[in-house]
Amino acid sequence: MAHNAAWEDTTILEMISRLLAVLAFASPLLATAQVMEMPSRTLEGPAAVPATFRAPSMAPVDLVSLAAPQKEKSAAPVDETANAPLHIGDVRAMTKAAQVATWTRVPSGFVAKFRTTSEAALGLRTQIVLGTVPGSLEVRVQGANQGRIESMTIDPAHGNVHWTPWTEGASQVIELFSPVEPSSGAVAVGAVLHFTDSPLASTKAAGTCTVSTLCSTNDATLDAAILERKKSIAKLTYVDNGSGYLCTGTILNTERFPAPFLITANHCINNATAAASLSTIWFYESTACDGGVVNPAFAQVSGGAQLTFTNYNVDSTLLRLNGTPPAGAIYSAWNRALVADGTPFVSLSHPKGDTGRLALGSLSQQYRIDARPIDMYGARFTRGIIEGGSSGSGLFVLNGTSLQLRGVLTGTTVRNSPDGLTCTNLNEEGLYSRLEVFEPEIDQYIRNAAQAADDAPNRVQDVTADLLGTPLNLQSAPLVLANRKIDYAGDVDVYRFTLTAQTTVHAWSTGSLDTVGSILDSRGVNLEANDDESSASTNFGITRQLDPGTYYIQVQNWLPDGTGTYTLNLAGNVTAQPNYTDLWWNPAESGWGLNLNHQGTIVFGTLFTYDASGAPMWLVLAHGDQQADGSFSGTLYRTTGPAFNAVPWTASAPVEVGTMRVVFSTTGAGTLTYTVDGVSVTKSIVREVFSTPPVCTFTGASRSSATNYQDLWWNPNESGWGVNVTHQGNVIFATLFTYDATGKGTWFVLAHADRTGPGVYSGALYRTRGPVFNASPWSAAAPTQVGTMTFTFTNGGVGSLTYSVDGVQVTKAIQREAFSSPATVCTQP
Repeated sequence: MAHNAAWEDTTILEMISRLLAVLAFASPLLATAQVMEMPSRTLEGPAAVPATFRAPSMAPVDLVSLAAPQKEKSAAPVDETANAPLHIGDVRAMTKAAQVATWTRVPSGFVAKFRTTSEAALGLRTQIVLGTVPGSLEVRVQGANQGRIESMTIDPAHGNVHWTPWTEGASQVIELFSPVEPSSGAVAVGAVLHFTDSPLASTKAAGTCTVSTLCSTNDATLDAAILERKKSIAKLTYVDNGSGYLCTGTILNTERFPAPFLITANHCINNATAAASLSTIWFYESTACDGGVVNPAFAQVSGGAQLTFTNYNVDSTLLRLNGTPPAGAIYSAWNRALVADGTPFVSLSHPKGDTGRLALGSLSQQYRIDARPIDMYGARFTRGIIEGGSSGSGLFVLNGTSLQLRGVLTGTTVRNSPDGLTCTNLNEEGLYSRLEVFEPEIDQYIRNAAQAADDAPNRVQDVTADLLGTPLNLQSAPLVLANRKIDYAGDVDVYRFTLTAQTTVHAWSTGSLDTVGSILDSRGVNLEANDDESSASTNFGITRQLDPGTYYIQVQNWLPDGTGTYTLNLAGNVTAQPNYTDLWWNPAESGWGLNLNHQGTIVFGTLFTYDASGAPMWLVLAHGDQQADGSFSGTLYRTTGPAFNAVPWTASAPVEVGTMRVVFSTTGAGTLTYTVDGVSVTKSIVREVFSTPPVCTFTGASRSSATNYQDLWWNPNESGWGVNVTHQGNVIFATLFTYDATGKGTWFVLAHADRTGPGVYSGALYRTRGPVFNASPWSAAAPTQVGTMTFTFTNGGVGSLTYSVDGVQVTKAIQREAFSSPATVCTQP
């Protein structure tokens, strides 16, 4: 997956409500419900004939010669755990495509033969770019070691960009054959994939605790089932976003056999371009249980694949290979029924790109993974494990004498280690998608039955028009599409919209149907997904800032077999000005700060500093109006009030002490000027960055679906105190402004709160002392821990705050403070 898979236990209340919903829906259908499953089937045929060059004596032309990269660096984030596809190379694009200029006549046609080189590469794949060609091209490639020759066919019907098979070493000889002579320049080389790791890893690459598929399980029936099923798995190499990756996939038996449908993870391949670059490696295993060498009978099948269907929410992708799997490949049996907790399972994969490995274990419970709205199987391993490269591999359950596919690998929990499951940390669980959810969604593509009537396309590639015109105008009024329908089990509705300006979009459903929604980019790749916008509803809701461009909304039912109607709503506000909601400071003067909360044309500012005695003092700009020059200014107050733990809470008393003005020179820097009892202070300020900053913008929509909590929070029944939350990445920095036992204003700081569970952030709470607010030069502040603080957010709009100060504990209900319109919402980039 593209992220480090944090995990969330499904809460007891959620499990109960979901169970009741399932029972209420399922009861009238029990009499007609049918479990869909499919047995295995073997692809018969003679063994492949080893490829040979058509023109073996022709010398290749050196077409591309690249020096070794000065610094090998991935173009995409690299995560070598089982929670991500295994990064194995980087694309090196040509400044200008290298044209294939010369074709030589040979028997039956014409040949072009050339060499590409990228020094220091452990292997290569070469990008072939087509212009106008007279038909399909035969491709043969050989690596620097002059070993086996790999072959493929380039079909122009599958696009104009193709990748050759992998070969070992820093150079690759490529022979192209066409029955008809192409014109000069009709074929070019656009890039090479420079492998930093070999997809044909040595048998020592995987962890020492992994188990070869040649090893016995001490169960003859299971051994025979593994012997069959390991012929269904393939190692996948592909190109996406400027990098090369490796995952595992399984070939599926379907009613459309021998159509080569292959299933893997959405976090491996989720767009048509990546699918088109696919090369598969079959029967890649060692010759002995303990050691041995790589079986020389492995087979590589290149030529890419078509993206049949993919869904981020269940982390699953169905591909249809453009090439035919090798003879002897066994199309896997599968069963879409829900797998019960405690069921034994078998995993078959290529950890670290190594030879085939098996792992055994049993299912524990279902988990909700961060940002993925559909629950996943949790799996405890008792022998062997999965690692990076195993992503997309199958979860298999023995049924009689055959192993049936029941899900694909998403990642692992990270309760005890940020690296997930490893040979030195066996306390994590594997996380697998549920075929129970995904199979109904792909049923129409793998069966011969006619497609049921549908009111919206299921796939991005099938959408032909925007929701309402081009571009969609969300400024005048929200768009409401009523009486939309999930027509049949597995139905997914996809809608397109286009933006011409940066816009904060709010998409949500209404009605009684339990919906899951997603916003996808122009390629159909998930940007954000949501199950329930609030705890009081089963409707999805997403608020996100989007740049100009084309996007999609995807709606499905949370219940795999559920149907029903819903209303889709879409609203938006064009981003007209920067939003300054953030924590601001001067890096040269640690110990003080200014929290700004920006709504409409008003900023609410809370200044945290110190009085003449060095005691913490806070001042508040309750209403900073935007001026004609873009600055914000208003009256500055100091308040007194009841002690922080007072019950009941009584009114606070503000006293005017001066003014405050903030002038921004850029969106990230400015000047703060304020006066306190006639003393004037001017400071340079910048946004404070301690992790990955969010993007904050304006919205008129509900913020209950927000998962970034940066804002001003309070309890409307207890005016006079509040807490400013700065949320970057998985870390929260918070400043609490309240009062001490004498009624004097004081503040406490939560300097670093880590995420400890779903919507829960906790850390140490400090009181600081420092120099008087106008001190120059500034001297260091002195923090002292006084307790702890924990935020528990029910949703993006409400939650609770629990903290302790010198042994006194306080718990408060909190919500975002809204003082103008539009309000602010922040999202992680």
